[in-house]
Amino acid sequence: MRILNESLCDSNISVYIGQGVLKVLEELGDKKVALFYSQKLDPSKVKEHLKNYIEVPIIDGEEAKDINYALKLVKILFEKDFDRGDYVIALGGGTVTDVVGFVASIYMRGLNLINIPTTLLGMVDASIGGKTGVNFENVKNIIGTFYQPTMIISDLNFLLTLPTEEIRKGLAEVIKYGLVLDKELYDYLAMNKDKVLSKDNDALEEIIYRSSKDKLSVVKADERETKGIRIVLNFGHTIGHAIEAGSGFEVPHGYAISVGMVCEAKMAEEVGYAEEGVVEDVIWMLSQYGLPLSVDDLKVKIDVEKAIEAITKDKKVRGGYVMMPFPTRIGDWKKVDVPLETLKGFAEQCLK
Repeated sequence: MRILNESLCDSNISVYIGQGVLKVLEELGDKKVALFYSQKLDPSKVKEHLKNYIEVPIIDGEEAKDINYALKLVKILFEKDFDRGDYVIALGGGTVTDVVGFVASIYMRGLNLINIPTTLLGMVDASIGGKTGVNFENVKNIIGTFYQPTMIISDLNFLLTLPTEEIRKGLAEVIKYGLVLDKELYDYLAMNKDKVLSKDNDALEEIIYRSSKDKLSVVKADERETKGIRIVLNFGHTIGHAIEAGSGFEVPHGYAISVGMVCEAKMAEEVGYAEEGVVEDVIWMLSQYGLPLSVDDLKVKIDVEKAIEAITKDKKVRGGYVMMPFPTRIGDWKKVDVPLETLKGFAEQCLK
C-alpha cells in the first residue's frame, strides 16, 4: 500500500493506493454517510466497511452530469437531513466523481467528500485535484467548482475485473503525465508495457502512485488555475474535449485525449515549441498501449462544426487567445497563448 498526504490551502487530503485499502473507511465509525455509486456497480465491498449510511445508485454516462440530475441528488441529501459534519462517498468512474463532487460542494457549501474511483481513469485523474463539473448546453463541465476531497481511496481490486480496454482508457492520462511532467514515469511505461496491460499489482500501484503524486504537486502549486501552472494537466484536452463534443460524447474520454495529445504535439512542433522527435515519442508511446492516434482510429463520426464550436466555448479562452500547455521535450512543457483562430485552423486539419 502507498499513502500520499497533501495539504492544499485549508484542505488535508489523504490518498490510499493498493489492494484492500477500502478498510480505511472503518475510521469513519458511526458518522453519517451518503454512498453514491454507479448503478452498474455492486457497492457491497464498500458497505461492509460502513456502519451508518444511505445508498443512492445513480445513472451512468453523460446524462448523470446534467445540471438538473445533480440537483435531484442534492434533494436526496436535503430530504435525509444531511449536515456539514456528514460524509458523501463518490463510488465509480470519472463521471461519478465529477457529479457527486459537485453535489457535495454546493450542498450547505460543502460536505466531507471521499472519492473511491473504480476505474484507472478515475484513480489517476478525475478523483484528484478538486475539480468538479456538470454539463450544460452540450458543453462539458461548463458549470463546476473547485472542492477537495478529504480522502481518495484507490483500491486496485476494482481494476482486476476490468477488461483491458478499460485500462487503456485510463492509460491516456497516465501517459500524459509522463509526456509533460515526469520523464521517469515515461521511461517506466516504456519498459513495463506487458506488466501494466496484464494488470500486475506492483506496476499498477507504481503508475497510479506516480500519477497521483504528479497531479497533486501541480494542484498544490495552482489549485484554482489562476497562475498558469495547472494548465499543464490540460495537455491533449482542448482538442480532446472538442472531439468528445463533436461525437455527441460517444468517444470515451481517454481515447479523445489520446488523439488530442497527438494533435496538440504536432501543433507545438509546427509553431516551434517542441523539440525535434517529441511528436514521434508521443505517437510511439500511445501506440505501444494500443491507443488511437487519429480521428480515423476512433471509428466514430465527428461533427467538425460542433467540435470547433466547443473550442470557442472552452473555459481557457481569454480575449481571443487559448492558454495551452505545449510539450517541449519529454517531461517538460511551456504555457503558450494560442490565437483562437489559429487553434481552430489546426483543429479543423486534425479532425478531418
